[in-house]
Amino acid sequence: MKKNLLLIGCLIVLGLSAQSQLSTSNTKAVKAYKKALTQYANRADIVKRVKKVIKIDPKFVEPYWVVAELSGYKDAIEILQLAIKNKTRMTDQTRMMLAGLYYKAGEYSNAIGEIQLIDDNNPQKQGLLNDYQKIIGLFRDTVPFEPKNLIYANTNYDEYFPSVTADDKILSVTTSLKYGTYGEQEDMAYSRQVNGNWMPFLPIDELNTANNEGSQTISADGRYMFFVGCNRPDGLGSCDIYYSINTNGSWGYPINPRSPLNSSEWETNPSLSPAGNELFFATNRKGLNSGSDIWHCDVEIMENGLLKFSNPRPLSNLINTAKTEYAPFIHSDNQTLYFLSDGHPGFGGADIFVSRKDENGVWGIPKNLGYPINTKDNVYGFTVNGAGNKGYISLKNTENPQRGLDIYEFELYPEIRPRTMTYIVGNVYDADTQKPLGATVETFDYNSQKTIAESVSDIQIGEFTTFLPDTGQYGLNIRKSGYLFYSSKLEKSKEKLKVYLQPIKSGKSIVLNNIFFDFNSSDLDPKSEKEISRLTDFLNKNSNVKVMIVGHTDNVGSYVFNKNLSEKRAEAVVNALIDRGILKDRLSSKGMGATQSVAPNDTEEGRAKNRRVESEIL
Repeated sequence: MKKNLLLIGCLIVLGLSAQSQLSTSNTKAVKAYKKALTQYANRADIVKRVKKVIKIDPKFVEPYWVVAELSGYKDAIEILQLAIKNKTRMTDQTRMMLAGLYYKAGEYSNAIGEIQLIDDNNPQKQGLLNDYQKIIGLFRDTVPFEPKNLIYANTNYDEYFPSVTADDKILSVTTSLKYGTYGEQEDMAYSRQVNGNWMPFLPIDELNTANNEGSQTISADGRYMFFVGCNRPDGLGSCDIYYSINTNGSWGYPINPRSPLNSSEWETNPSLSPAGNELFFATNRKGLNSGSDIWHCDVEIMENGLLKFSNPRPLSNLINTAKTEYAPFIHSDNQTLYFLSDGHPGFGGADIFVSRKDENGVWGIPKNLGYPINTKDNVYGFTVNGAGNKGYISLKNTENPQRGLDIYEFELYPEIRPRTMTYIVGNVYDADTQKPLGATVETFDYNSQKTIAESVSDIQIGEFTTFLPDTGQYGLNIRKSGYLFYSSKLEKSKEKLKVYLQPIKSGKSIVLNNIFFDFNSSDLDPKSEKEISRLTDFLNKNSNVKVMIVGHTDNVGSYVFNKNLSEKRAEAVVNALIDRGILKDRLSSKGMGATQSVAPNDTEEGRAKNRRVESEIL
């Protein structure tokens, strides 16, 4: 999977050179050229044969290009310089290739020098000059970067495509195991952080096979592992995206979602949004001849944890270019996207870029993370922890080259950090039996009403991990068929939550903790919208259920005032449900004023708990 990206370019150039309209009418040269590209023993043989074509017609430019494509840096520079010296046709294109070689070698001034010699009427000239000059600016304006090798975790094999859970506790990678002269085996491995150190990478035995698996990402909460499997019996194409669900510490059987997520083309680098409603991935579908684009699709998390995918589509051309974009990583803030690209202005290899989503859901102009995070060499994967202060990157180990690619960690400078996220861990149980439950767990923003994170609790132990930003007001909703949903304001406590879901039975009730009113008013606050929608959804799914909405107040004010206020607030909730299509004969309401307090009224915290609305099953 990693190597495929690096080999595509050479094959494409050869194909186009053989099939496109050539720059010479010399039939002897054309015949020799086509024969050289179709009848050869190896790469060296092609170069030897094509060089003979140059002697037949020194102004025939395509042979120079093929030799350059198949040669090392020094020989490629020399052959393209010879093409210019011999005044071959299509000199501008040759200068662009020469500039590209200088650019990939980090010789940016030489690259600009070649572009400046291109004809002023060439429409590509100014754009290339602008790109190279931007890179020189980035090269001079260095950014903080102090990579630390994960020496306890890395092995003598290649480690790349790092992925970390938002709590910074589990780090997964793709490893490339070398087997002598017989090739490589790509598998997946993971490490746990203990006392600030990452332990040695261990193979994920439940998911690895004799075939290649890799390009994996672990979901922010650690519940899902997405990865790419190639040439499997259940596959639709060369490489498909699979996912596995973690249950009580073990990964389940890999699931191929098939179409429309997968296709007959090549899909890789999946990354699930923390909201659980979107999957980002790279693909070469839609007729791309080389490289890949970043796409995304809609995701629905089913109650049993299975995922439903729909509507795959590419991101905008602000993200995708005519070249290669891949390895997307959506941070747990759900608004910061990191990805690799050699199409945006960069230092020559695959660079890391960051784009941020605005309030309208539009991705902004990608920003190069800068030098020396990015250099003329490729980056082989990048991810960020939930706190947003630490990045994990795969680079060549220049101090110990025989180690190949290693994972490094480094502190992100402020301008490229995502929003800081914190996490909360809890368990879900049946309130009657105390047994663990697998349920849907959602956190949401009170003000925007947007889902921040959504996943499912572990079906065997009931455990879940969920996320929220470190500033703002957020709510928690947990729901499961056959049970009343749980709703509360989410406090940023590190204590483990224990949530008990009530089975649907007459007399059972829940507090609608996310229903809000203005002070001394029965007007519903817009922040209540999410809670009303959940109660509506619950009643739609349980059409035989009737409920009574009960309003309560604190003891501030007279008995009559509080009684009236609680009745009006209960009626307001009933009316909101009727407006959303719930039949009136399924609903009733009453107000209890301050007669059923659940906490002392002598503190503001206690009074806040007493000001509540409940939904009781009749």
